[in-house]
Amino acid sequence: MILLLACLFLLVCYKWGDWRNWKTYYSTILFLIAGDFIYYYVAAAQPLWQYTTKLFSGSIATLIISLIIYPCTVLIFLPLYPESGAIKKGCYITAWVCLYAFLEYLALKYNYMQHFNGWHFTDSVLFDYTLFPLLLIHQKKPPVAWLLSCILGVGIALLFKL
Repeated sequence: MILLLACLFLLVCYKWGDWRNWKTYYSTILFLIAGDFIYYYVAAAQPLWQYTTKLFSGSIATLIISLIIYPCTVLIFLPLYPESGAIKKGCYITAWVCLYAFLEYLALKYNYMQHFNGWHFTDSVLFDYTLFPLLLIHQKKPPVAWLLSCILGVGIALLFKL
């Protein structure tokens, strides 16, 4: 499933993503990947979620997500973000949260992902509602996004006793 999903994200990114201007979004792509890698380091002994596949290890699945799906997400999400209208902006973020939630729901249903240590599907949805605005903030004010991410990360670590 993860390979199919990665191919789908690549196709959608090729069609609608701003891959020609990838350098504009490069630091935000790295921000998202770094956040994921930091999570896996901090939560190595007590993960909140983990990917499982039949073809390869969860670590390989994580790399595919980090190196293919996340960059594609940034290259589609940021350039298509509405310039004006609070309702439009809120709906756009909600649409992305719904997409990520739907993909996670499928991964959970078909045992490609598991939650641990008190993490639930609702936590993922709430997390996604912080993730996408953080990407927007990072694109304009990286230090602010890093500060907010650190606060969020410490909060999650304390809440889930990592």
